[in-house]
Amino acid sequence: MPGALIYLSNCGIQADGRANPFMMQELPWLMRHFDQVMLVSYYGVRTFQPGDETGRNTLTTVRPGMAGLRAWLRAPFTRDLWRELSRMAKEHALTPLAALKLAAFTQRGLKMHYWTEWLLKHHPAPRTTLYSCWMSFDGYAAALSKRRHPRVRCVVRGHAYDIDTERNPMNPYLMKQRIAQEADGLYFISKTARQQYLSYMAGRVDKRKLHVLAMGSGGEPVETPREAPMYTQGVMRVVSCAMLIPIKQVHLLAEALANWQGGPVCWTHIGGGEGEAELRKLISEKLDPKENVICELLGTLDSARIQQIYDTKAFDVFVNTSRKEGVPISIMEAMRHGIPVIAPRVGGIPELVTPDVGYLYDPAEGAQGVLNALEQLASLPRERAERMRSAAKRRWDKYYCSAALLPRLFPEQAGRAGARAK
Repeated sequence: MPGALIYLSNCGIQADGRANPFMMQELPWLMRHFDQVMLVSYYGVRTFQPGDETGRNTLTTVRPGMAGLRAWLRAPFTRDLWRELSRMAKEHALTPLAALKLAAFTQRGLKMHYWTEWLLKHHPAPRTTLYSCWMSFDGYAAALSKRRHPRVRCVVRGHAYDIDTERNPMNPYLMKQRIAQEADGLYFISKTARQQYLSYMAGRVDKRKLHVLAMGSGGEPVETPREAPMYTQGVMRVVSCAMLIPIKQVHLLAEALANWQGGPVCWTHIGGGEGEAELRKLISEKLDPKENVICELLGTLDSARIQQIYDTKAFDVFVNTSRKEGVPISIMEAMRHGIPVIAPRVGGIPELVTPDVGYLYDPAEGAQGVLNALEQLASLPRERAERMRSAAKRRWDKYYCSAALLPRLFPEQAGRAGARAK
């Protein structure tokens, strides 16, 4: 039997029952290839039912066993907590605030661990896999259950915020040692993330456990990319998709377009957030007076609506302007539809955006770097632009399609499912 999967993701379900897009892009495959899929999130546990994978169901959870209170009572007596505090003291990183953060991290991990144990007890299966989406307190919870149940398989992913010390200086002390000891495999979304992890874990982890496997994005491959609208419509259509928060720096694209001297441009931005009012003001001041640039801010949309936009509209280029990134799913989604990419040379983006599918700019160049890349793309002969669109789609098909990547994470389930299909 393919067995059961316990998917640990602290943000798998939000407080209002909305599912996290990271989980939803993998859930259809997981539900096809495991007999049972269960979730442990920060807000409780859920056994997935048919139809949950569509994203239309409200995903309610239960919180058995007073796990939060038990975790607070247990945390001060946890050996892992004292081991990490000792390391922090030796490395002159221990402060009262850091100690409090580590204690809270321990409590959250213990809470999710207790819920995982509840599922293992009440939903026994001949074969169970623990799958943590993040190398954070959900990864710690998975490691604690793996220690108690050595025969289960435990795999943990590593992304950006849960690995990078620039984003979170606490990362080296957030139970990475316990996770490294217990997990059967550690899967990083990029070579950059793996290097960041080894900067503080070298010599403390079995490198044979380390693998690089992109997160990937969901959906079926697109048969044929749409034609580039700047040749068929005479308008260069630009799309971006990001939350409007400081690290995403979407204002750089607005500033670049403020200096655009070429033909007509239509910029569509997907995503809202705290910076929306400020961005609208910038657009009103710098873009509204321009006759050759129009823009539309669509605000926050769910994944189904975003897919509908990509399925029904053609775009010439996707632009990312982030200050820090791992390997952005938003870029993968654009490449799935054959849309070339402009992005900064940061994080794992250079592993994703190769010269045949788009342009990288030096982040130090800011808006000017974005503008230069837009001008290069606009000057391409039609044949070369169409080759770039085809290359973007092929790269997604080969390297970033979740359905193609997940068999590498769960080879036994993929093989058994294939045998059943035959």
